[in-house]
This record gives sequence, structure tokens and C-alpha cells, in this order.
Amino acid sequence: MFETKEIGIPCPKCDHKTSKSVAWIKANDKLTCEGCGATINVEAEQFIAGIDEAEKAIAKMRKSFGKIGKRR
Repeated sequence: MFETKEIGIPCPKCDHKTSKSVAWIKANDKLTCEGCGATINVEAEQFIAGIDEAEKAIAKMRKSFGKIGKRR
């Protein structure tokens, strides 16, 4: 669901934000800053866990909305 969303990852050296998709962040652990060329370690475990929880919550909400108006 969020795979194509872009996230700006700030460089700790020059503060330039490099945009990467959620799918890219999930698949990679390093990126090169587009501003200064520094290698940035992407520690995405907590980020990915948060995205997974958000996707589950949205799916649950959609399922609940699907039940609205249905007769029992």
C-alpha cells in the first residue's frame, strides 16, 4: 500500500534530504547522499515495523467499513 510513497532521508553530514520509496528503503540498508556523496546507513527496522502496523490498521478499518449498512 505504501510501497510507492517517497520518504526524505536527511544526511547527517550536510542535511540534504534524499528521497527514496518505502519499497527501496525496505530493500536497502545504505544510500549515497545526493548532496555531498556521503554513505548513509539506513536503519529501517522500526520504520518498516511502523509501516506494517499502519497497513494492518488500514486493512482492518476497510473491513469494518465494508460491514456498514449490511443487514444481519
